[in-house]
Amino acid sequence: MTNRVKLLLLLIMLALPMVMAGLLIGWMVVGMVKELILIAALVFAVILVLACGFYFLSDNLLLRWYHAKEMQAKNSPLHEIVHRLATKVGIPVPKVFIVESAMPNAFATGRNAEHASIVVTNALLDLLDNDELEAVLAHELAHVKYGDTLIGTIVAVLSGALTALATFAFWCSIFTGFGQEDDPAPNLIKFFVTALVAPVAALIIQLMVSQSREYGADEQSLRTLGKTDTLISALEKLELKLNSDTYEVNPSHVHLFFMNPLHDDEFTVMDFRLPTYHLLFRSHPPTHNRVNALRALQTEQ
Repeated sequence: MTNRVKLLLLLIMLALPMVMAGLLIGWMVVGMVKELILIAALVFAVILVLACGFYFLSDNLLLRWYHAKEMQAKNSPLHEIVHRLATKVGIPVPKVFIVESAMPNAFATGRNAEHASIVVTNALLDLLDNDELEAVLAHELAHVKYGDTLIGTIVAVLSGALTALATFAFWCSIFTGFGQEDDPAPNLIKFFVTALVAPVAALIIQLMVSQSREYGADEQSLRTLGKTDTLISALEKLELKLNSDTYEVNPSHVHLFFMNPLHDDEFTVMDFRLPTYHLLFRSHPPTHNRVNALRALQTEQ
């Protein structure tokens, strides 16, 4: 299924409930056919405006979400690597952004190759050597080349807004007098809202984002650079680092990253240990499967 078809299906998934709700409310309030047609037209207009907004603004929203700063120095080593790889892959040179984060990772965003951006954390630059960094960037540029960034970016903003409602409810409960951060009531409210929105957000991601895209980007990275060992080394370094610490990441953004930064941990509410919902958002193949696939490709070559 192409990314354009997926985007159309996502739009239909969003439009149908809104149209049905609009018609139902119109029927209850008005009960007239002409007025119902007018209400349906207004609902479609709202949906069209939202769709255009998601299409043109989603990447900027994500960049602001992570406080990404554009790298202005065109002669910096990082920008030179991106420029060389983009030319080799045959796509316009994307903008390069840096995020101040302890989490070593990278992702690509943008509605198409002409409006793409590559985002790298400073922790990734500190962890990897130049060859490994080059392999990771070649992987992200492969997502740009294949058009994965459009659907990935829109899904990240849409699902991210849904999962962020849990945190919003948590702080609202504190400010309205339900207790402090370590009290049971705000955490129970957060857990309840999460139980409502997380499955919906995860379903959108699982329907729209395929794990196979990671294998394809890994393969393209190998074909671009002709180096399997460097990408494998980067995967293994990141796996070790990401598993050794816990990072605050919106689970609806996991599919964007080069590697999944979340763990399948447990959390405690009123002395009860409950599993997290991170498993629902798993969008990357296990790292050892990616490594094995790369080694198989190396053997074929």
